[in-house]
Amino acid sequence: MKASAGREEKEVFAAYIAKNRLKRSGQREIILDTFLRQQRHLSVDDLHQLVQKRRPDIGRTTVYRTLKLLQAAGLAQELALDGQSRFEREYKRAHHDHFICKSCGEILEFSNPEIERIQDEV
Repeated sequence: MKASAGREEKEVFAAYIAKNRLKRSGQREIILDTFLRQQRHLSVDDLHQLVQKRRPDIGRTTVYRTLKLLQAAGLAQELALDGQSRFEREYKRAHHDHFICKSCGEILEFSNPEIERIQDEV
């Protein structure tokens, strides 16, 4: 990940927090940083486990609430897959679709101009 991309996303989050008069906390910063370092689709539990390695005192609820703030700030997108939410980075990303392996659950991203055209028509 480019440092500048993460820095810009952190600035977007700081602006969102300030605009909405929310508290800027170290816990939220750790969660955001951990999320930005990932290149995969994460469940709340996935992200919580990663955050726990850095800060064992951060609870699952704080991770969940911060993910919702990231989503509201335009930094994360929630995907509902088989009844479980997964989150991916959203900021300045081109539209894409997902293949999900029914055997192992792996999520693969892809883009296809023909699919985009059909989606636009619909």
